Amino acid sequence: MDMMDMLNAARERRRAEQNSTPENVQVSAQESNDIALANINRDLLRQSGKWRGIGGVFQIISKGTRTAQFQFRGWNSGSNNSWRQTIDVDAGLNGDVELAIVQKMIALIRTHYSGDFNWESHRLGKVVVLSARPSDNAELEAFLMQEFFGS
Repeated sequence: MDMMDMLNAARERRRAEQNSTPENVQVSAQESNDIALANINRDLLRQSGKWRGIGGVFQIISKGTRTAQFQFRGWNSGSNNSWRQTIDVDAGLNGDVELAIVQKMIALIRTHYSGDFNWESHRLGKVVVLSARPSDNAELEAFLMQEFFGS
């Protein structure tokens, strides 16, 4: 393989990755309106001073039978700080990769919250209050499994 073949192969690989990412999935007009309304409400809360804490969005990038990867795009409501984290998940031999994803998400949530927090559920179409307390772990796991995987 010469250098030009390697460059062309890399371009093709990047183009295929870009076309297969969930970001390129078109959303319906209703979903688009819901997202816009949620963003407006969040901005209004932030401007009114009633918005506190960390906010963010989880996005599952890839999921195999044993490994997965997801991103967390976070922001701090007190400032214009935002960041992106990519988290690798390995469920282990004969492990449940979906449960492993949810457990990593919960671990990330617990770095910012130790009690109740608001979760904007696109599945339910409303904001629900969830608990990051270890004593409520089973309920949080079950909710997130339903939210992300419908199971």
